[in-house]
Amino acid sequence: MARQTKLQKRKTRNNILFSVFFFSVVVAGIASAVWWNLQRKPGLDPVTLCPAQGPSGQRVVLIDRTDPFNLAQKTSLDIFIKNLVNDTPPGHLLSVYVLDDDFQANTKPLFELCNPGDGQDKSELTANLKALKQQYLKHFIEPMSSVTEGMMNAQPAKESPILEMLQLVNLNSIQKQKVNGEVRLYVLSDMLQNSKALTMYGKPVTFDTYAASYASSKLFVDFSQVTVEVHMVNNSPRTLNPLLLDFWKAYFEKAHVKSVSFHALSG
Repeated sequence: MARQTKLQKRKTRNNILFSVFFFSVVVAGIASAVWWNLQRKPGLDPVTLCPAQGPSGQRVVLIDRTDPFNLAQKTSLDIFIKNLVNDTPPGHLLSVYVLDDDFQANTKPLFELCNPGDGQDKSELTANLKALKQQYLKHFIEPMSSVTEGMMNAQPAKESPILEMLQLVNLNSIQKQKVNGEVRLYVLSDMLQNSKALTMYGKPVTFDTYAASYASSKLFVDFSQVTVEVHMVNNSPRTLNPLLLDFWKAYFEKAHVKSVSFHALSG
């Protein structure tokens, strides 16, 4: 076999180097593509803005406007909603209900969307940060900001079916969604039930008396694993009656809540 000339050796060496370089580029390209696809998460549902695998948690709000809010109460409500929006993690479903004079028309949520996130936790390499920010503002922040409109101009309602509404909130959001994560229920109301099932505007009613009634069996609610916060709206001296607080503590205890706390809404 004839020996290779210096020129042939140089060509062979160059071919080897080129092959190694080309192979390295291909491997790097494949690795980059794999990394980029791993960084991408499944898209959001275009209707609910929830992750493809479903909400990672849920916040449900029930606002009782069977009586109009005064200026201080409206301001407190605005602050509450703003803080709630800011504290709702991306991927969590936020559902808002309003109880007013037209009870039958408000059995479905006024607002129910997931927080899509504003893109702060994303990378420019894998996401359109400007589009995410616009989506967050237009489809989540702006609709939630309008929830409290008209609260001061609401007409006093003839009834205040809080028990009935809590049941429907549970059925139409909490039980319907069955979120695999934390579920919190916020109730903003004077908690003065007034319907055919039960009225608190006459002689004080204990929970034991109500629990023994037929209405109680019809309106039973299971709030298992739900954390409840009640923000009491001071619309009447009856709101300050300790028996009212005792009634609702017993009610939520029977509903098997994870925990319940009571707070006073300023105003």
